[in-house]
Amino acid sequence: MAFSRKDKVRILRPESYWFNQVGEIVSIDKSPNMRYPVTVRFEKCDFKAYSGIDGGANTSMFEVKELEAAN
Repeated sequence: MAFSRKDKVRILRPESYWFNQVGEIVSIDKSPNMRYPVTVRFEKCDFKAYSGIDGGANTSMFEVKELEAAN
């Protein structure tokens, strides 16, 4: 399935902090040598925001096969 910017996706990577969460695609890198070409933004920040390390992150990069369309 081809994704585009602003699509809602569910994360399928089990080791990801956002596993099974829904986020919005903010960019897709078209270069063929990118391992994780899709950048996804989430509503909440990751665990770093709660442990006092920097501000936490609310974006992460994924492979297309680690995503599925969300409603």
